[in-house]
Amino acid sequence: MTWQMHSLRLRSRDFEPTAADKALKAMQQKKAIKELWLLIAGIVAFLLVIRVLRLAVTFLFRRRPAPPSAEKDEKNAPEVVFPGRAGKASWRRVPAAVASGFRVVAFRVPIPLGVGAASIAELFFILGYIATMLALTFTNTLDLQFWFYEDRAAHLASCQLPFIVALAGKNNIISLLTGVGHEKLNVLHRATARTALVLLWVHALARAISGLPEKFDFTHGWMRWGVVGLAAFTLATILSVRFIRNAFFEFFLLSHIFLVGVFIIGGYLHAREVNYGDYFWPALVVWAFDRVLRGARLLWNNRGRSGPRHAYATAAVELVSADTIRLTLTRKFRWRPGQHAYVVLPTVSDLPTEAHPFTIASIPGALDGSAGDAEKEVVFLVRGRNGFTRKLREHAERNGESRVPAFVDGPYGCPPDLSKYDTCILVAGGSGVSYTLPLLLDLVHRARAGTSGVRRVIFVWAVRESEHLQWISKLLTEALVAAQSTSLIIEPIVYVTGPSRVIPEPELSHTAYASSDGTTTPPSSSSVGGYEKDLPMYSSLKITYGRPSIRRLLQDGIDSSIGPVSVDVSGPSSLSASVTRVLSSKLASPMSVLKGAPSVTLHVETFGMST
Repeated sequence: MTWQMHSLRLRSRDFEPTAADKALKAMQQKKAIKELWLLIAGIVAFLLVIRVLRLAVTFLFRRRPAPPSAEKDEKNAPEVVFPGRAGKASWRRVPAAVASGFRVVAFRVPIPLGVGAASIAELFFILGYIATMLALTFTNTLDLQFWFYEDRAAHLASCQLPFIVALAGKNNIISLLTGVGHEKLNVLHRATARTALVLLWVHALARAISGLPEKFDFTHGWMRWGVVGLAAFTLATILSVRFIRNAFFEFFLLSHIFLVGVFIIGGYLHAREVNYGDYFWPALVVWAFDRVLRGARLLWNNRGRSGPRHAYATAAVELVSADTIRLTLTRKFRWRPGQHAYVVLPTVSDLPTEAHPFTIASIPGALDGSAGDAEKEVVFLVRGRNGFTRKLREHAERNGESRVPAFVDGPYGCPPDLSKYDTCILVAGGSGVSYTLPLLLDLVHRARAGTSGVRRVIFVWAVRESEHLQWISKLLTEALVAAQSTSLIIEPIVYVTGPSRVIPEPELSHTAYASSDGTTTPPSSSSVGGYEKDLPMYSSLKITYGRPSIRRLLQDGIDSSIGPVSVDVSGPSSLSASVTRVLSSKLASPMSVLKGAPSVTLHVETFGMST
């Protein structure tokens, strides 16, 4: 097919560059690329310094665990008036107050965007990046002459492709240096990729509008490859919008990999003709490095012999409620509580190589403070909804307790270290308990090992169906029993928000258990619709019908704390928004900290940035 050049030339070029203009253009392009990479390197270096300083402060000022008797006798001690709670501000608390104000403003003030909300910190990075890219593209262009910026836009977009690919990778040097998990860097990945797409369209349209000379018309294969690459990149971006990504995740994932591959190959064949192919192949190297490292981890994590006595290549599948599946793998595997891993179940998924991320709901150590066995139980709690999880639920319904071939890749994520806080408030909704439960178990493990300064844990779980109590009761009871010999106080509260009023029989006997503050809890009762209803004993769980009052729970935990407080939340977006809203109020304001209230750090388990 012959391409008609005159049909694409909308108007002739009205600017004839001189030799000096060409030299200036080349110099400005190199300068813009250098400035962009210096900015990226500076930001990464700044985040690295912040991480090193935080680790140093944590190491130097780590809270020491109190002797068990000090906390167990607390209920018999006279009432304590905490210093500074009388309302008198102190200049010594200025640094903590400033840090608290920064957290509130940067991370806890949501900005509605129509398709969701973003924090000021996220918008600062995203809008700052976009503004920088536009400034580098359109400044020093002699009154916005096409000729000066048409190629510069392509150079700026293409030179950062390795950086964009790295932001999407599970194994990348950015996470290693900054401590920001890949799931949170994904926000920046989408922003940088979409900005690069805009710049490539600026390049294409400016070239077409200003006129394509014969050397650059579409009779040449390398120009047609540029069109193919840009079309693939555009389609990949359209298919990555939130509602498509959430509704058809498997389709999005496969199409994204394919289309980005077409874009990089097409872009390379297009840019190679003008000696700029070096912009593209490093992106393939970064992608391949991530894949090779993931493959190596997959082999290492699943090493071992197979057979009737070995479970290295399989996972136990168990339906613990109508829509919740428990996956249990036995592996020589190390992870930190709060991290996630990718699970491959070849006989359940559509494609044998599909990998799906789930939070690890168990801990590598034992509750008695020891390291435990070399072979760990890696447990995942999976909510059976759509796509792969629906197929897994249907498999469990058909086969009951069974074993399936399974492989695990990970761990990934940078969860917080809670051992430095005085009080930890863990709030979960539904399947979000798979994040907060291992944090609780790890705090018990550390308390027994004498490596934690946490004094009190408030564990809150809001769940729709009461049948979930049956399987979590045993885990919480074991944690409470293990914590009795330590100074750690655990207050587990379960809210049943659904219409069910039937509490299932617990897995353990109906005997009273000593709570971690030294008291014995008899069989409890709960007020339902204005009358008292006896409930079976679920160790020391406090079971309440209805939705939790987030403000009351947080205020109780913060007001009674004598040191810094960590609030960790995981679950529906409405729950996270409610917790964030309360912690952006007077309860955790800089003025409250200045007058003696403890500083509060919020960790939200979601795609975004730590708060």
